[in-house]
Order: sequence, then C-alpha cells, then structure tokens
Amino acid sequence: MQPYVIFSLIAATGFALSSLVNKFTSKHTISDNWALLVYLALTSSPFILLVPLLFPVSFPPANAWPFILLYGFVFFVGNIFFTMAVYRLDASTFAPFFQLQSAFIAILAYLFLSERFPSIQYLFIAIMLVGAILVSLDERMQLKSFFRFAIFLIIGQQLFHAFSNLFAGFALKSINSFTFLFWGDMTALVFTLLLIPFIGRERLRVSFTQIKPLFLSGFFAVAGATSLFTAFQTNVTVAAALSLLTSPIVLGLSFLASTFKPDLLEHHTRRVYLVRAIGVALILFGALRITFSG
Repeated sequence: MQPYVIFSLIAATGFALSSLVNKFTSKHTISDNWALLVYLALTSSPFILLVPLLFPVSFPPANAWPFILLYGFVFFVGNIFFTMAVYRLDASTFAPFFQLQSAFIAILAYLFLSERFPSIQYLFIAIMLVGAILVSLDERMQLKSFFRFAIFLIIGQQLFHAFSNLFAGFALKSINSFTFLFWGDMTALVFTLLLIPFIGRERLRVSFTQIKPLFLSGFFAVAGATSLFTAFQTNVTVAAALSLLTSPIVLGLSFLASTFKPDLLEHHTRRVYLVRAIGVALILFGALRITFSG
C-alpha cells in the first residue's frame, strides 16, 4: 500500500473521530455553544504549535497574508455555525454534509473564477443534494426534517469553509501546505480569542474535566489535517477522494454506539441508519465524480 494512501486513511479516521468527540462533548460535558467554540480552538492550539517542529514551516511572504487572514476569518465564522449545529444534529447527519464542500467549491468557482464544467457535473451536485436530504431524515421520514434551522446552520458552515478553501488555494500558490496549515489555524485562533470579551466570562466557566475530551478532538483534527497535507504532497486527487471516507466511518461508529450504548451519541432504528447510509453513498458518489472530473 502506497504511503499516501495510508496517510489519507489516517486523515479520514482522524476527522471522523474528531467529529464524534465534538458531538460527545456537546451532549455530555459543555452545554454552551460559545464555550465549545472557544475551547475547541484553545485545546487544538498545542497540537498546531507542534507543526513547525515536525514539518517545514516558514514566515509567509506579504502576498500570502491577505489570503491567510481571509481564510482565518471565514473559517472562524464557519466554526461558529458548526458549534451551533452540533447541539442540534446527530453526528451521522452533520458529518456527511462535510462532503458538500466539493459541490460548493464548484459553484463558487463558477461564480467567482468563471470556471465552467460539463453539464453532467451539476447532475452530480443534484445527486449530492438528494443524499443530504436522506441523511437528515429520522424515524418520521418526513421531508421537513431537512428544512430545519440546524440543517441550514451546517450548510452555512460548509459554505463558509468552501470559501476558506478558495482562499487557501490562492495562498498555497506562494507557500507550502504546512506553512499554510500553521498560520491559517493560528489566524483563526486569534479571531476566536477576540470574541471572548463579547461572550463573557460566565459562559466560559467550565471545569478542566469538561474540556478534557476536546484535547482528543484537537489531536485528531490536527493529525488528520497534517496527514492529509502529507498525502497531498504525493497525490492530491486520490488523497482527497480517500479522505471522503470520514462520512461512512462516522456513520458506522454512530450505528455501533446506537446499538450498544444508546445514550453515548445518538439512537435511531436500523431503518433510519439504512436510509442515511444510502444518503452517504449518494453524497460520496457525487463528490467522487466531481473530484475526478473537475
């Protein structure tokens, strides 16, 4: 097995475990989404600070900084949407929405970069939308499950993160991926810290026990990102495709948790998970076709 394949699979697993830990934290330890936002950023920072010790990181040139700052701000806004959505959605629902970024990036490229794609590409986007509807369904199996505030929050997160990827693409023309990972994440952290006076101390008063799971989340997220960037150095297309396995990993682990420990993350019937599995399959199919034909 090629090393970049292994790194891609590590990335998919890291992102999946990070998502599940975030859901666990929102359900069992931290009840305020603004506190979750701040402590997610703070607990991931020690692992981000390790990146320059392990990988080539330099100070970005002047022409890269506007895109790094834009990336940090837009990524930070997307995180606000995510920490609001995670309290309202199952992990097996919000994780598949992460793959919608490929569709949003295609749309943004059409709107802002004048890129044009074959008409069939937009069929794949429509297929992904059908999949997104399916993963949002619960036992009632009603379409209105998709048209919820929480779903719009997670779509908003993916839209903002798609914009952040666009800015990342511009920045990566003049710096390497690890330099961007370090400075981009540190910039997003600064924007989060600037929000603290507006949140208030009372909302941020939590015990160390409550935030301990977030250190795991930070470790998994940073490990996933560094593994993916390492894989990108060899093969971007295949690595990006393999990283999409985050969704089925989250779905599988959520199903196991529902079966053996219903109070841990979420609990639904097997019928619901079967429908969501079909939705994940449609989303992955659309994302893969966009990835390999884009």
